[in-house]
Amino acid sequence: MDRIIYQIEETKLGKSYQAYCPELVMTGFGDTPEEAKDTLRREISIYLEDCEEMGILDEVLIEAGFYDNDEVWMSSQVVPPKEPKITII
Repeated sequence: MDRIIYQIEETKLGKSYQAYCPELVMTGFGDTPEEAKDTLRREISIYLEDCEEMGILDEVLIEAGFYDNDEVWMSSQVVPPKEPKITII
């Protein structure tokens, strides 16, 4: 699987923490901010591996707003895609 760059939003919920990935609509919880992010990363990894095994990973990522920049799959919420270069000859 290629590298995939996505956004993580962190929120304190009482005595625990929540980490949320808006592109994939997934949430992880933990006692510390790092634990919540680690939980979320594991859940995302499992989900994306399942998508890859089913042969739908590219479709799922594109539908969630990711684009392939020739190096990684990048969330358009993290870094918007560059405008295409148009050359008139």
